Amino acid sequence: MYSLEGYGMKVKIYVPEIECESCVKLIERKFKAVQGIESLKVHDDSADITYDESLVKPEVLVQTIKDLGFRADVRPFERKTIKERLKDLKANKTKYELELKGISYAFATFLLLVLLQVTAYFAFLKNIPNFISVYGWWILYLDISVVALTAALWHFSSYKAKITCMVGMMVGMTFGMQTGMMLGAVIGATNGFFTGALVGMILGVAVGAFAGKCCGVMGIMEGMMAGVMGGTMGAMISVMMLFDHILLFMPVFILINIIILFGLSYMLFEEVVENKEVKKVKIDFATFASVCVIVTGVLFAIILYAPKSLGVGFI
Repeated sequence: MYSLEGYGMKVKIYVPEIECESCVKLIERKFKAVQGIESLKVHDDSADITYDESLVKPEVLVQTIKDLGFRADVRPFERKTIKERLKDLKANKTKYELELKGISYAFATFLLLVLLQVTAYFAFLKNIPNFISVYGWWILYLDISVVALTAALWHFSSYKAKITCMVGMMVGMTFGMQTGMMLGAVIGATNGFFTGALVGMILGVAVGAFAGKCCGVMGIMEGMMAGVMGGTMGAMISVMMLFDHILLFMPVFILINIIILFGLSYMLFEEVVENKEVKKVKIDFATFASVCVIVTGVLFAIILYAPKSLGVGFI
């Protein structure tokens, strides 16, 4: 980790989040203000620093990089494979307590939504002609989409840590795209392209901007652009496939989107949560379920009462 080089000490600091030339320049600019630095060489995943031990300590060098939002240590970071991660989950469930809680929240909330909708059906929705055949599948996909998106956003919001621009833009883009795509597709099938694209785009932009703000304006822009694209494309997919085996297509479509959201949560755990300085924020079941119920209720009302284009509502 440490070695002598001339009259100075040399240390290699491992920084796994160095992903582009901008990251390198950011680190180099930061160290220009640090006294005692004799030389600095930034690589793809580490930084070699020669310093005057009487003026600066290696702990200060590590903290200087951490202050920029990168993970940094004088020891290499371990990256577990999915198989190793599953073994770790079985051996150390307390470490993954929050993730396991999120899964239980998601299943419980999904059952709550179904119960509320069944109650609403027998109370007044059964008077709508062909309600089950016209809206049944789409309400199911709406429930799954809202719960999956809320669970992913809940997991992301439950950890507070500095996030690099690259990771932050990925977060904003994924949330914006999948929110717009999933909800736009459902509402596009029940109400047509105009309503589906409008609702999907607005929600995708809002969620993408909210998630992307973790890394500033770059993440916000990435999230908003993804929301515009996902919202319009989601509605377009369902309208174009409305009479072409869409009910066979949708399970695969929804499943792939859920896998993408799972991949995002997995990436966040690898890149952010393994950082020992991360702070956990408690978000209880009542908050999680309330968000799902309110969002689903509003979208449910849009499906029933918002304008419908010609040709929809027959699948």
